[in-house]
Parts: sequence; structure tokens; C-alpha cells
Amino acid sequence: MSKKRLLFSILLCFTVLFAVACNQQTTNTTSKTKTAGEVTANEDGKKILNIGMNGAPLMFNPIDTDASGSSGVTFVTRFLFDSLFKMTAPLEFENVLAESYEVSEDSKTFTIKLNQDANWSDGTPFTADDVLFTINLIANPKTLTTIGNYITALDGLEKGKLPEGVTELPSVVAVDEHTVQLTTKNPVDPNLLLERLSDLSIVPKHILQDVKPEELNQNPFWQNPTVTTGPFLFEEYAKDQFVHLVANEEYFRGAPKLDEIFIKIMPPANLVAQLQTGEIHMNAADAGSGTIPPNEWATVKGMEHIVTSEESTRRYINMEFNTEVFPDKRFRQALAYAIDREVLLNDLIQGLGDVVDGPYAPSHPYFDPNVKKYEYNPEKAKELLEEIGWDFNKEIDMIVPTGDQSREMAGNILQQYFQAIGLKVNIVNYDFPTTVQKAITHDFEMMIMSFGSIVDPDGPAVIYTSNGALNDMQYSNERVDELLAQGIAETDATKRKEIYTEVQNFIQEDVPLISLFSVKNLIAVHKDLDSKGGTIYGTHFDAHLWDFK
Repeated sequence: MSKKRLLFSILLCFTVLFAVACNQQTTNTTSKTKTAGEVTANEDGKKILNIGMNGAPLMFNPIDTDASGSSGVTFVTRFLFDSLFKMTAPLEFENVLAESYEVSEDSKTFTIKLNQDANWSDGTPFTADDVLFTINLIANPKTLTTIGNYITALDGLEKGKLPEGVTELPSVVAVDEHTVQLTTKNPVDPNLLLERLSDLSIVPKHILQDVKPEELNQNPFWQNPTVTTGPFLFEEYAKDQFVHLVANEEYFRGAPKLDEIFIKIMPPANLVAQLQTGEIHMNAADAGSGTIPPNEWATVKGMEHIVTSEESTRRYINMEFNTEVFPDKRFRQALAYAIDREVLLNDLIQGLGDVVDGPYAPSHPYFDPNVKKYEYNPEKAKELLEEIGWDFNKEIDMIVPTGDQSREMAGNILQQYFQAIGLKVNIVNYDFPTTVQKAITHDFEMMIMSFGSIVDPDGPAVIYTSNGALNDMQYSNERVDELLAQGIAETDATKRKEIYTEVQNFIQEDVPLISLFSVKNLIAVHKDLDSKGGTIYGTHFDAHLWDFK
């Protein structure tokens, strides 16, 4: 098939999918519909904010977002459960539950003073015990968690977990009721720990202390998390429709200016329609899986009552391989050569992103511009498949989760590219929660997914280390494990750069997943709403100050 003919097929596929997406039913909540550009209180005079989000949660457990079923869960839980700090710009931090912190001269001991005004919503004081409980819960090997990498720098862990027979980390202590001291195994850059603690929501010890770690996800608290520290309180979850939050009038940083928030769950295409009609005032954006289809971005930018902005992200669309199913890296390399990612970027998302080679986007300070790249070369792809003796009659299933238009369309386009080199690839669609379960249990052959990362270069460790919480691919490379362990323990910026340069080149050679592109964060906020919108930097930091002008 010629490249011109292949491109025609891809664009035809894109057009059909877009038409289907636009005809999906809208989702309704109990809140009042408003005309375009109008912001009014309801009949009771309450200020109600409506936000559009794509993914439907299964529960609201900030310790295990995969089992919670949606990347949007984090967006919801950060209104409910505060963290010690919040990163409001790249490596710029503000105190939340923390009042201050000090770092020892050897960069191994971190002493954190807690805000003594903070309380749980049932009136119980927030104390150092809650912080210790949360960290030890994450460290417990029986706890299912996706955030184990947040605490890997702490001393006393073995492969990121508590040693057998140990229930508490000796490196995490309560100096007094409102002071926590953390000790790391090696000197670490303070920004690494601050960034990790900015993402770590603290959960209530007095509610969960009697729950067995292995039974944590089954606890009914996560379906109705009514004891929280954040600016808003959980009121109701109408499954697949909306999450209803109400103001926490006793919030220690000040009562919220908004009375209620409805986080409405809907397909991406419907976000645009409801922004236009005023049924929603903002999208959750990249902060909460509230994506606007790139081909509709110009429409949103043209809405007079909507303020828009674009933000570079650390979220990458990838195609994962189950390396147990495809152990020969030459097969994985072949598929990488088969994809024209420039076409994906420009024709699928209108250039609103970047082609990504390896675990870091080109904008990342640790990106190696000389890293191995897989330029579009279908003939090279065919040669590699012939070299390994590939059976071209073999069928391959590729899972593509529904609910994110970029992922869905990317899956169909990739299928076209793989067919062009003689592969028989079937697309299998599941909703996002089912896809996550398939990933966790390694019940897949190939899969389209997206990953987010932190600013610190250690971010990809959770994906590429042999025991990484998000290593769905079952990828294992001893040298990569060694390098990532060295990287997190190194404080010298030059030496860290050398380590992570080697890491990304190993990963690109092995190709446990194909990095496709990063998508810009498309933020839309009603002009009369005073809010940062769904930014990836501290969306929820000042949520109690959000207000209608």
C-alpha cells in the first residue's frame, strides 16, 4: 500500500470516528441548564460549578487509582483529601497540610511541621499519625497501590516495600503530634521528595486503621468517603453520571466560595457541546481526564464566553507490548518502524502535542536529543519480521480503551499501519476500568494506554523497573533497574543526567512500549469563573477560592 493511499485510509477512519463520537448522548445531572455564556445561581441562590470529565470512577481510593477505575479519580479525590504540599508550577511548592519543612545538611532527613488548624471533616484533629499511617499503608506489601513509587527514596524499604515481618518504617517517625521526620536511604534532591509528597493524599487513620491492607480496596469507605480534609465534601456519586461535592464550611484554609460542585461524566465530544450551552463551566482537562477532542479545539477557542489556554504536559500516549507474549525485541522494533508518528501527531491531533522518543518528551530537561529514534520505515519493519520468522497468519489482539478520543483514533490508525506491513491485528475495545484490570493482570497482547510522569527524571521508574507498579508490560532489564536505583540516589545534576541518558537509550533499544506522542493540555474555563482550570500544576491548591465573578 502506498503512503498516499494509507494516509487516505487513515483520514477516512478519523472522519467516521469523529462523526460517531459527535452523535453520542449527552449526560445530565440534577443541576440547572444555562444558556451559552450565562452564569447564574440556582433557585436557592447557591453557587454551583459544573465540570466536565470523561472517565467514570469505580471508587475514590487515592492510594490505588487503577482499581478506582479512572484517571479522573485523582481529580475528584484532590478536592477531598489534601496533601502536605502542592506543586503550583514546575518545582515550585506551596504548603497545604504542612506548615513548614527543614532539610538536613546531608539531604537525608526532612522535618515537616504540620498545620495545627487542620482537621478531618468529622472534627478529628489531623496529626502526624495520619501521615505515618498513610505512608506505612502504601509501603505494606499487602496493599494494592499505584503510588508506591512516591516513597521509594525512604530508608528501610526492600524493592519499594516493607521487609517481611515489618509493619512500620523506622525512617518515618512522629517527633510530636504535629511534626513528622522522614529519612531517606541516600541523599536526595529535596525537590524530588516535595514533588512526591505533593501528589500523596493523606488518608484518615482513625477510619481505616482496623482495615486489613489486603482488604483495603473492598472497604466501603472508598464508595462514600465522607471523612476528609479538603475544601469540599463528598455528597453523592450517581454512577456514570456525576459526582456531587459540597463546600466544607470548616475547611482550615477558609470556607470555599462555591457552594457545590458537580463533576459530570461524559464522552469527550459532549464536553464541547456543554461548554457551548453553559451546562458545564470548565473541563477537568489533563488534571482529570477531561479532554477536549483536538479537532474541536478551534470551536472551543471561538466561544466568546470561554477562556482557553494550552499547556505542555508529561502525559504520553503509548502502545504497550506484553513482553512475555512478544519477548523478541526485534518484533517490537519492527512495529515501531511501521508507524509514521508525524502523521499521527498532525492529522490526528492537529499538531497539538509532540512526537515522543522514549520515556521523556523533548521538552523535558533530561531528554537526550541523540536517543535512538524509530523513523517511519515500513520496509525495515518487514525485514525485521522476516528475520525473526514471523508467522503472518497469526492474529494479534490490540486493546484500545474507550472514553478517550485520541486513544481510540490512534488505535484505528495503528491498525492500518500494522496491516500495511502484513500483520493481522484485531482491535478489542473495553471501557477504561476493564482495560486497567487487563493491564494489571497482564491479560493482553498489545494495548493503547497513556502515562503521566513527574518533573523529576525518576518519574518513569514506576513503569520500567522490574517491580514497577505500572510495569504492565512485564519488562525486565537488570541494567535499567540498577541505573534507576542509582539515579534516585544521586544528587549531582550532571551525574544524574548521565544516568538517565543511559536509561532512556536502553529503553529505546528494548522497546517494551512504543512512545507515540504527548498531547497538549487543552484548558477551557468560563470567563466568569475565577479558577486556574484543569492545569497539571496545582489545580486544587486554591479550590476554596474559586468563585464566579
